Amino acid sequence: MSHNRRKGFLLAALAGAVLNAQAAVPSQVNLMDVYNLALENDAQLAAAKASMMATQEGVNQSRAGLLPTLGLSANTQYNKTTTEYENASDTKADYNSNGWGARLTQPLFNMNSWYTYDQAKSVGDQASAVFANAQQQLILRVAEAYFSVLSSEDALLTAKAQERALKQQLDQSRERYNVGLIAETDVLDALAAYDNARVARIQADNQVSVSYESLRTIVNQDVTNVAHMDKVMPVVAPAPSAPDEWVQSALSNNLSLKASREGLMAAETNVKAKRSGHAPTVNAFASYNYSSDHSKRGTSGVNNQLMTGEGDQTVFGLQVDLPIFSGGATSSVTRQAGYQLEQAQKNYDQQLRDTNATTRNLLRTTISDVDQVQANCQVITSSESALKATQSGYEVGTRNITEVLDAQQRLYSSISNYLNARYNFIVNTLKLKQMAGTLSPADLEELNKWMTDGEDELSVPASCRAS
Repeated sequence: MSHNRRKGFLLAALAGAVLNAQAAVPSQVNLMDVYNLALENDAQLAAAKASMMATQEGVNQSRAGLLPTLGLSANTQYNKTTTEYENASDTKADYNSNGWGARLTQPLFNMNSWYTYDQAKSVGDQASAVFANAQQQLILRVAEAYFSVLSSEDALLTAKAQERALKQQLDQSRERYNVGLIAETDVLDALAAYDNARVARIQADNQVSVSYESLRTIVNQDVTNVAHMDKVMPVVAPAPSAPDEWVQSALSNNLSLKASREGLMAAETNVKAKRSGHAPTVNAFASYNYSSDHSKRGTSGVNNQLMTGEGDQTVFGLQVDLPIFSGGATSSVTRQAGYQLEQAQKNYDQQLRDTNATTRNLLRTTISDVDQVQANCQVITSSESALKATQSGYEVGTRNITEVLDAQQRLYSSISNYLNARYNFIVNTLKLKQMAGTLSPADLEELNKWMTDGEDELSVPASCRAS
């Protein structure tokens, strides 16, 4: 095979691999597709998991203080000594000595180690709650990014529809001006409105790209087409309607609050651990040591004698240590732990209040969102009727072009407000469930049932349209 043919074959294979890789990602993704991609690729969630696992290793480390320890040691050395005497012969010794030993220690009573272990368990539980909260945050971030894309695309569709309508209005105005039915100022007003609509459409088109980029940051893949939401999805106030029931659920299940509660427990145990620095410790131990040496010993003028010696030692015992005075360090770290406990308690109290207030406010907001969706639906109906009446009046000369343009602007604004109110309701409902500690992937699965395939078009339910 020639070099060019091999090169062409490799390029074709590479192109095929690229096409296969691209085919692995569906051209249009729905809400659950995005969430599953985020589970695999989101950097924040991966960092939160690594942080949890690193923190939970502290439990194993603190448990080690309660378990036995075993150590081995060995040594070898060469010794050469000479001793001189005034009235006697000098002595010399050249020898190697070797030895090894083992020591087993089992803590029997160590209050500091026990409290440190309890503290580590609370910190580990806190890390688990923080990670679980990060998982809920991912659900919320995916939903916010996804519906931001839908909102921006709806805004672009609205801008394009308004641009087309104003272009048609401009063309009609020019025709009417050419036959002398209207003044030139009406044409200029229509042209100004059309130019503003073009600017709005350009801005909306850019916002679509920005919103997709936010989605890409989470899933780490290029997503260019998402499924749209069926506009007939019901918008119903969350149940139960009583704020106290939502607050009670939040106080019991909110993961941020749970993490703060575990942190408070860890701070309480830390005070006990620091205070136990005054307590005695009791350890049981067993040790074994073996030594040997091979030496040449003698006096000056006498042949050295080769000598070999061996010995071992086995010891069992208890060791009791009682701290008497450490320069005030134990008292100081105990006071420090007390201040840290007070800080943790105040932070927990504040989070309790924030959780209570935020839960109530989110419930009020979602209920208000339902009313806004219904009200904006009615605004579309009345705005559409007003536009038809204004256009009819313009045709017979009782209304001017400015009134027609204003009526068109009100109609398209009411459509945008209606669509945005629906998305706000969805996101705020998810936020409410997160505060209550009940948010789960099942909530996204339920929303995903209302996702439709194919290209979306600017539409609102028939109930919102004028008859």
